[in-house]
Amino acid sequence: MMVLSSQTTASLLYDLLWYIFYTMIKFEFDENKSHSNLEKHGIDFVDAQQLWDDADLLEIPAKTADEPRFLVIGMITGKHWSGVITYRNDCIRIVSVRRSRKEEVVLYES
Repeated sequence: MMVLSSQTTASLLYDLLWYIFYTMIKFEFDENKSHSNLEKHGIDFVDAQQLWDDADLLEIPAKTADEPRFLVIGMITGKHWSGVITYRNDCIRIVSVRRSRKEEVVLYES
């Protein structure tokens, strides 16, 4: 029988919970908006989903007049990206994604 240290067990449990949580996330977006976002900002909404691979992803409520929206700031392949999202029907709806502004990078890094 193999015996694992408590640190190894905790690490494995964390990895399992992370996998379960992140594989259950559902995304939705407008295909046309995704295409125009790719042309304008160099990233589509399929690739933008990699933001949720960042364990340090930052989510901040955004000021909006209609539905609640959030600014997310994270890293994809070593670069900072910022997105605007909303939660709709148990899904994360991606509204837009672009390279992060300097002040957003400072927030993310702090």
